[in-house]
Amino acid sequence: MALVIALIWGSNFPVSKSAIEHIGAWLFRFYCNVISVVILLIVVLFLFRKEIVFKDVLLCIPLGVFNLFLVPLLNNIALFYTDAVKASVLIYTMPAFTSLIYVVINRSINIKYVMTAFLGVTGILIFIAVDKIGTGELIILISTFFWATGTVLSEKIPVKSNLLLRVFYQNGISLLLIVLTMPFMSDDIQLPLSVISQPRVLLPVLYTGITGGVFVYILWFYMIEKGGAELTSCAILLSPVISVFISCFFLDESVTLSMLAGMLFIISGLFIAFRKEKSSGR
Repeated sequence: MALVIALIWGSNFPVSKSAIEHIGAWLFRFYCNVISVVILLIVVLFLFRKEIVFKDVLLCIPLGVFNLFLVPLLNNIALFYTDAVKASVLIYTMPAFTSLIYVVINRSINIKYVMTAFLGVTGILIFIAVDKIGTGELIILISTFFWATGTVLSEKIPVKSNLLLRVFYQNGISLLLIVLTMPFMSDDIQLPLSVISQPRVLLPVLYTGITGGVFVYILWFYMIEKGGAELTSCAILLSPVISVFISCFFLDESVTLSMLAGMLFIISGLFIAFRKEKSSGR
């Protein structure tokens, strides 16, 4: 599951960048969210005939705000100010924020996850050592903190509905917030069908809406249920490695020696998290 999640999220930044540059972050999020909600609506209501539980919808509001509204939107906005490689690497400082939140909540330190977070952040700092921290990078770091918060809340908030319904509720909340806020973000936002029909926009929207808005979150919340938020947050450290190679192949962004060294630190941290988890379960 960690590998599948890494493949999806690792590819989302480079796949999304060209479409975002063409139609903007808000429109891109709107279209992706519509795709996600429509697919989930068909699956939840027509295929599995699940009933909407209003109490769980209310409980999912903070999860939808953090996980599916703020984080993807801020990530898309950041791509206006930085390249896909740097954005896709910086976002994976998330395990460090998650571990920090748990230290505050539990008033105790889990050495395994602290080591993983330390190696991950060290690798990321080495990765971007040659570049300054600008607007795009700051937006990504804010998004990362929100993501860590949403991940912890996903474990702590007692939503009884199944995974499909939880992802559906959160996507619906995100779409509602985008519709309500989009008119205030720009005066020239329009929804021309001619734009969305273009392959360079349509294909990234479909890919991100289906894989990044539906499938990956079902796996993500399942992993949180089974392994906890800290282990799950460490799992996504594979994503920047994948994203770097995709960005280099499709967007002609170069790989430097510092990037390779940083990826070695990131992979080492991931190995510690899962190796020890496996050993402790024997």
